[in-house]
Amino acid sequence: MIRGRIIHYEILVSREGRWIIQGVVHETGSGTGEAEAVEAARLLLATGDCEEARIVRVRSMITGYSTKAEIFHETKPPVRDKPITVKGTVGRVGPCSTAADIRGLESRMILGRLFRMFLDKHRITTTELLHNWTYLRKLQDTGSLVNTATHQIAAVQAKELGVPARERVRALEKLIGEGLSQARDLAGEKRRLPRFDPQALDHFSRRVRAREGPERHDFVFTALLCDHLMGFPSIGGKLEAVLGLMTDDLDPHLSGLLEAVAADALGNADIIKELLGPQRHLAASLCRLADLLHGRLDLAAAGTNPLLTRLGGLLGDGRTPSCRAVLLERLLAELGRNHPLDHKEPEAEGLLLEEVIHRLRRDGADDMLGGVLAEKAVSARLLRHRQAILRRGGMIEAADALARTWSPDIRLLGRRPREGADTHP
Repeated sequence: MIRGRIIHYEILVSREGRWIIQGVVHETGSGTGEAEAVEAARLLLATGDCEEARIVRVRSMITGYSTKAEIFHETKPPVRDKPITVKGTVGRVGPCSTAADIRGLESRMILGRLFRMFLDKHRITTTELLHNWTYLRKLQDTGSLVNTATHQIAAVQAKELGVPARERVRALEKLIGEGLSQARDLAGEKRRLPRFDPQALDHFSRRVRAREGPERHDFVFTALLCDHLMGFPSIGGKLEAVLGLMTDDLDPHLSGLLEAVAADALGNADIIKELLGPQRHLAASLCRLADLLHGRLDLAAAGTNPLLTRLGGLLGDGRTPSCRAVLLERLLAELGRNHPLDHKEPEAEGLLLEEVIHRLRRDGADDMLGGVLAEKAVSARLLRHRQAILRRGGMIEAADALARTWSPDIRLLGRRPREGADTHP
C-alpha cells in the first residue's frame, strides 16, 4: 500500500428509485476490505433490502486529493411470479340463461373464488373484471383460465340439471361470448358517454338512462363506476369509496349497484382480516364476524376500524344484503375447514367451538346463523375434535369408526355463555 493513501469502500443501495449510502468499509492491512464490501452488498440484494447495490472505491491522500471508481454494481435478481391458476372449487350453482346472469351475485362469488389469483394480482374486484374490456382481454391472454373455469362450472350445472356437460359448456361459452362483446363494444363508446360524477349520482344515472335506455342502464352505470374506481390502487380503497357513496338519500337501486363492488371486495380474505382487526385465534375472528352479522358488535368501541363501523351500520339497516351473503359464506367456509380454532392450543378446541356456536345462535332463539349449512359445519368440526381425542389416547380404530357410528347433537351446545371464560375477541 502506498504510504499516506487511505482507501475505503462506500456501499450504496437503491430503494424506490433513491440512492443512499448504506455503509462504509475501510481497507484493512491484509487487503480484505473490498471482499467484505462486496459480500455485504450481495447480502443486501439477497435479503431483498434494496433493488440495486453499488460499491464505490475511494482513494484519499493526506494532501486532500481523492479519486473514486465504481467497482461493483448489481441489481436484485428478478422474482418470478407464481403462475396464475384457477383456485377453489365450485359448489352448488344455478344455471345462467343470460349474460346479465353472469354478473349476478351468485356467479360473481363463484368467479371470485376461481379467479382469485388473477383478481389479486391486478387488484380488482369481480365486478370490475366483468365490466372492463381491458381486464377481460388480459384474462383471456392468460391461456386456459377461462376454459378451465367454464368446464368446472358446466360440470356442476350439468349434474344438477341432468344434462350432458358438453351441452352446458356450449351454453356458457355462448354467454361468455355475449359478455365479451358487450364489454368490447362499450369500451369503444366510452368517449361519448357521460363522465362518472360521484358528487351527483342521481343526475348521472338519469343521463345514462336517457342515453342508453333502461335495459342498458345498469351495465353502463356499473362500467363507468368501475372506470372511476381505477383511480384507487387498493381493494380496501375501492371498498371505502363505494361505501362512502352509499348515502342515506341515494336511490336504493343505485345503492344496490354500488354494493355489488363492496360485496366483491369482501371476497378478499385480507380485507376481512383488516376490517376485523388483530385477533388471538380463528375462534375469535369467527365470533367477531358472527356478532357483526347479528348486529351485536359494538361499532363505537375504541380501536374499531372506521370502515367496519360504516359497513356494520349499513348491514344493520338492511342496505347491504350482498355483503351479508359474502361475509356469511366466508364464516361458514372458515368454520368448515380442517383447521384448529387455535393453532397454539389445539386442546382448547372443544371450549372454543362451544363459544363459536353460542355466538352463531340468534339472541333468545335456538336457530343458528347460516342455518343447516352452519349445523353441518359444526357437526363435522365436533366429529374431528372427538376423533382427535381418541387418537391422542391411542384409540385409532375407534376414531376411524366414529364417523360411521356417532352423530353429534348440537342442540344443547352454545345455549348459554360459559361463566368466567374469557373467550371474547
